[in-house]
Amino acid sequence: MFIISSLLILFILSFKFLSSYIKTIRTGDPNETNLTYWMFSYDFKSQNKEWVPEEKKLLKRKRARNFLVFILYIIAFSIFLLLNSFTAHLLDLIVNPEFSYPV
Repeated sequence: MFIISSLLILFILSFKFLSSYIKTIRTGDPNETNLTYWMFSYDFKSQNKEWVPEEKKLLKRKRARNFLVFILYIIAFSIFLLLNSFTAHLLDLIVNPEFSYPV
C-alpha cells in the first residue's frame, strides 16, 4: 500500500507539473487557450475552407505539444488505475483489520 501511495503522489505531482507546463508553452496556433490545454492540435477546426500548408517549425512545435498531451493522458489513466488499487487496498484493510505480511 505504501508503494501505491507513493506512486499515486508522484503521478499526481507530475500531472500538475505537466498540465501547468502545457498551459504555458505556445505553438502559435490561434485556437490555443488555457482551457484547451488538454486537446490535441488536430482537434481544433480550421477556419479556412481551403487547405494551406503550415510552417515546418509550427508543425514541429505542434507535434511536441501533442506528445506532451499524450503523456498527460497516460498519466491521468495511471492515476485512475492507482486510485482504484489504493481504494481496493484501503477497503481490504477496513474489512480485514488483521495484520499480515505481504507475500
